[in-house]
Amino acid sequence: MSENNFNNESYRALVSDLINDAFYLEGVSRRGVIAKIRQYAEVVVRRILDLSPNETVELGNGKLQHKIKEKNNPLLLRAVKDINKIGSECTHTKSTREISEDDVTNTINRLFDLYASVLIEYFTKYEFGTNLQVVSSFSILPPIIRYITLNYLYDKNPNNLMVIDKLALVLLKALNKDAAINWLKDRKEVLEKIQSVSPDAHKAIIEKYGEECANLLCENAPNMYELCVERVNSVENALDKRGILYNDFESAITIYQKNGIISGSSPEIKEFNSIMEFLYLGRKAQCELN
Repeated sequence: MSENNFNNESYRALVSDLINDAFYLEGVSRRGVIAKIRQYAEVVVRRILDLSPNETVELGNGKLQHKIKEKNNPLLLRAVKDINKIGSECTHTKSTREISEDDVTNTINRLFDLYASVLIEYFTKYEFGTNLQVVSSFSILPPIIRYITLNYLYDKNPNNLMVIDKLALVLLKALNKDAAINWLKDRKEVLEKIQSVSPDAHKAIIEKYGEECANLLCENAPNMYELCVERVNSVENALDKRGILYNDFESAITIYQKNGIISGSSPEIKEFNSIMEFLYLGRKAQCELN
C-alpha cells in the first residue's frame, strides 16, 4: 500500500476520540458504541484503500463497494457490509428496536476482520515469515487479530511453514489447547507430508555446514505435524507457569511501545511500522483505565 494518500497523523485526533467513545467512555449506550465503531470503520477502510482525507467515504456507497470488491478479500467485503448495515441502523431513526449485546459483539468481531484485512493487504505484498522482525512485531498484536490474519493466509497458502507454526500457536492463545490440537489433527495427513525445514533453510545449512550435514539434519527433522504438536505442548507449559502476557490492545500496548517498533528504513519495514502504529492509534494501556 502506498503512503501517498493515507497518513496516520491526519487521523490521530479523530481516531483517539472514536476509540475513547466506543471502548473507554463509561455510560455509552450499545447503539452509541456501534455508531462510533461505524465511524471508525470508515477510517480503517481509508487505510486499506489508501484514500486521502479529501475523498468521501461512506460504507454503503456503490463506488466504494466496487473498490473493496477489487481487493478480492471476502473477509473485508463482509466486514464492511455488516458494519454498514448495523451502523446505519444505529445512526438513523427508522429502526427503533433495542440493540443487543450480541449486536455489539458481532460489530466488534467485524472490526477485527477489518484490522486483519489491513495486515492481509501487507502480507499479500510481503510474504509472511520472510522477515523475522516483522513476525516478532506482529506477535505483539492481540491473539484474535493474529488468528484471523493467519487463518486467511493459511487458506491462501497452506504450505507456508511460518504461517502453519504461528497459526497453531495462536489458536492455543486465542482459544485453548484443544482448539490448537484439533486443528492440527484435522490436517494431520497433509502436515505430515510437509518437512519443517524449508528449501531456503536447507540451502542456508548447506552453505554453512555442507551438503552432508544439511541432508542429515533434514532427514531427522520432524514433519510439520510433529513439530507443531510439540510446540503447542511446550508453549502451553510456559503459559501455565507465567500466564498469557496480553490478550487485547490494552494489555499489549506497553509491550508494543517498548519492543514492537522495528528499526530500519526499507519500504517493507516502514510500511509495517506504519500499520502497527495505526492499529494502536487511540489505544490506552490497562493501567490508564483503572
